[in-house]
Amino acid sequence: MKALRSLLREVLSLPSGAVRPSYQAGPSGTEPCVIVSVLTSVEIGTTRREFDGAHEIERLSTARLTTVSIEAFGNNAYALMQTLTTLLQASSTQSMLRTRLNAGLVTLSPLRDLTTVMGSGPEERAQFDATFSHTHIVDIEQHRIEHASVLTRSNI
Repeated sequence: MKALRSLLREVLSLPSGAVRPSYQAGPSGTEPCVIVSVLTSVEIGTTRREFDGAHEIERLSTARLTTVSIEAFGNNAYALMQTLTTLLQASSTQSMLRTRLNAGLVTLSPLRDLTTVMGSGPEERAQFDATFSHTHIVDIEQHRIEHASVLTRSNI
């Protein structure tokens, strides 16, 4: 998720710290803040297993569809998210997703205006969901057996 947040910050040309996980408090004021959080992650098919004997590693690779919620707060939140939904479909962004995250954009939900009145005035908010395909990889050490005891029995 950190890599996705970094990519979104770069695509939107936002300052450091403006794109954050959902569990971090957003800045107060009118500067835009974008929150990214995972909603679901679904395995597609079965996990592939590969063994690298030279490095004694078993690699488990699982294809997944992960849906994230992307929400903006602050001035022009709706316009910012409208721009992001368009930029996510640009060839340059698609290339960044492939090369940096080994991921691809699958679907975008409709953009929702969630502006609400907070205290003395409106708090601008906008949100959409994006689904990405990617491969989740886990490497497990698999040390070779250097010595083994063999017990044989005869039933004769």
